[in-house]
Amino acid sequence: MSQNHRSIDEDDTMPYISVRCIGDRELELVEYIEYGIEEEGVSWMVDSELSGDSVSIAYEASVNSPLKIGVSVTAESRIVVHHQQLPDDNPLFNISDVTPKLARKLGANSARLAKGTPLKTVD
Repeated sequence: MSQNHRSIDEDDTMPYISVRCIGDRELELVEYIEYGIEEEGVSWMVDSELSGDSVSIAYEASVNSPLKIGVSVTAESRIVVHHQQLPDDNPLFNISDVTPKLARKLGANSARLAKGTPLKTVD
């Protein structure tokens, strides 16, 4: 999904949430994160094939995102949602064993954070 719809190019001036995949390929959970972001009407950009700590990568993504929101996804089904104004080692969400349904909620919550609307409950 990241090749189309509300996905944008890096040189685009539109504000976006930065989603980063840790590992050697774009991960299946990214598609569900994108669904959640799209439902909220916010743009995003996906970077793949990164390596490093998921919290650090999510924070770095938030620093580079015009909306100040960064998301990292690992092959071990961990998703981290970070905001630039939070301490770099204290993300908003840092959840392991994420299901597709939860990934969609986390995507929606990253978009809601950008819009300033109440977040969905995460179980």
